[in-house]
Amino acid sequence: MFYFHPMNWIKGIFRFWKTIQIVLLYLIAIFLVYFMFPSEGKFKYEYSKNKPWMHETLVAPFDFPIYKPAEQVQLEQDSLESKAPLFFVQDSVTERSMVSSFSNDYSRLAVSMGLGLYVSESWTVTGHAIRDILEEIYATGIIERHPVLEGKILDQLSVMVVRNSVAEEVRYSTLYTERSAYEYLLAELERINPGSLAILSRINLNDYLRTNLGYDEVMTQKVLQASLEELILTQGMVQSGQLIIARGELMSVSNYLIIESLRKEYESNPNVKKNYLVVYLGQFLLISLIFLSLFWFIYSLRKDILKSRTQTFFTLGMIVMMVGLTRAASTNDAVSVYVIPFVLVPIFLKTFFDIRYALFVHMITLLLAGFWVPNSYQFVLMNFLAGLVGVFSLRSYYKRGILFYTATFVFACYALIYILLSILQEGDISQINWINVLWLLGNGLLILTVYPLVFLFERIFGFLSDATLFELSDTNQPLLRKLAEKAPGTFQHSMQVANLAEEAILKLGGNSLLIRAGAMYHDIGKMENPQYYIENQNEGGNPHDELDFRSSARMIIDHVILGIEIGKKHKLPGQILEFISTHHGTSTVQYFYRSFLNANPDEEIDIEEFTYPGPRPTAKEHAILMMADSVEAASRALRVYTPESISELVESIVARQAEESQFSEANLTYADISTAKEIFKNRLSNIYHSRIEYPK
Repeated sequence: MFYFHPMNWIKGIFRFWKTIQIVLLYLIAIFLVYFMFPSEGKFKYEYSKNKPWMHETLVAPFDFPIYKPAEQVQLEQDSLESKAPLFFVQDSVTERSMVSSFSNDYSRLAVSMGLGLYVSESWTVTGHAIRDILEEIYATGIIERHPVLEGKILDQLSVMVVRNSVAEEVRYSTLYTERSAYEYLLAELERINPGSLAILSRINLNDYLRTNLGYDEVMTQKVLQASLEELILTQGMVQSGQLIIARGELMSVSNYLIIESLRKEYESNPNVKKNYLVVYLGQFLLISLIFLSLFWFIYSLRKDILKSRTQTFFTLGMIVMMVGLTRAASTNDAVSVYVIPFVLVPIFLKTFFDIRYALFVHMITLLLAGFWVPNSYQFVLMNFLAGLVGVFSLRSYYKRGILFYTATFVFACYALIYILLSILQEGDISQINWINVLWLLGNGLLILTVYPLVFLFERIFGFLSDATLFELSDTNQPLLRKLAEKAPGTFQHSMQVANLAEEAILKLGGNSLLIRAGAMYHDIGKMENPQYYIENQNEGGNPHDELDFRSSARMIIDHVILGIEIGKKHKLPGQILEFISTHHGTSTVQYFYRSFLNANPDEEIDIEEFTYPGPRPTAKEHAILMMADSVEAASRALRVYTPESISELVESIVARQAEESQFSEANLTYADISTAKEIFKNRLSNIYHSRIEYPK
């Protein structure tokens, strides 16, 4: 008969809602990448210079122009910009104002000198001469010394002077500056009236010389833009049906330009017949399949990630962010795609998960981002190899200087692969674009942001890095020092368990730092009542003698609950708290349970009173710690230490845990269990091996 249980129903709804949230995260990621995808169709051929054409013989499907290489277009644009005319507009108001000011000031000067109406002929001639020369100078023009003239060869420069809305090309050397105008004014006065120079001591002619040819940036840029728009970007045409390249033919520079032109025309020309509905549907399905492969990988090998919304969000967020950066760089000429630090993706994922998962997600990211770059194969090859170098060179975060070595190795990998590919394509080392190498250097320098970003992600997402685990495992941590003071036996037991578990997990392939940190804290709950645990007891007596079996069992079980409370109080990470809650799983306190059965054979017993609250281990590291904890504690009670007795002890303990299904939810195989048992046996035999008797 089926019995309805409300709690099971609630748990089922919760699991279903959690699954829906994970699916929604994947759908959101798919749509974000889809809407960032190029709206045009993707050219179906991959090709490189100086390599054979490996596709079918290519014939022009329609008429299209041959576009000039980007380098040639840039050179022509630079040439236009360097030769672009500079426009200076004449200001007639300045001329009238300055000449008028001089006339008024010159007349007032005569009055102040007491000449009145009886000025000398020399005075009058000088005044007229200065006015005429000023008008002549302003008619020619006093040009502004604008920063745009810096770096120009002025003796060879021509500028456009706009007078009365008419532009005229004028040699710069024929125009005046304020200094040359002043020098010309003095020279002309001396020539016309040598005696007039004495008058100049009473008036400063510099006050009447101002620039009247001002730089017009708007007009200059407008004319330059018009010239750039008229720049011809093509150099010939290819007719429909014309043979472009045959299968197996070596890709020459001219063929490369033609195929590049065909690609541009195919992807950007709206007149090329394409069924865009099919293109969009194909893009969506392709993106969905790529994300589905990621989902399948995680479902098969890392279900723990699939159960976590935080970890799923972090992974998908990394992918979407890198794809978005690629799209932004590919559509912005100011930034190169080579500066995007794709290596950070596997580094972060390896830091918080594992290398296999990191490299798979890295490849998924590159496959999606490759749609925006011209040569996807080379893009994926370069970044995947750099990712391998980054992951395997950054082995230990707690080693000083390791990040600088990693950044150096990654840059060296990028630069070497880029240079080799450039040589293979161009056939000439002089054709290497060293600007891209500088972009790759910036890429390597961005790897130095790993430390602060890891710290940030740990705080936001609750992850644990190797550096944090290493710090937690330090026996000088305040909580571990407190454990060593209050429960020295438990502290020594924890260290032995850490050694056993770490050796086993290194052989099985897991996170050794995580299991060591978990082992160091798994029994911190024993600090509250250390005397009730055998490793902390002296020969003075056992406090359990004063308790009944149920109370003793409850006292032992409570160390798990107290450990969680202490861990939360000291803000231990959630991953460490999982070791505390799972290191006994849902097993029973065997000693007191059997003692109760023997003492009360006829009394009905509730086994829950002698059972740990759990949960069972949910990861390989949890299960290995459970084994190591049990065999280390039990080994202390052996009367005789022989390989046989140790082997029998390990086999019986692990067998009982397996019978109780303690490992059913952990990612652990029978081969893993057998390997762990052998390691425990060897390790315990080495610890308790017989020693020689020293002579008395």
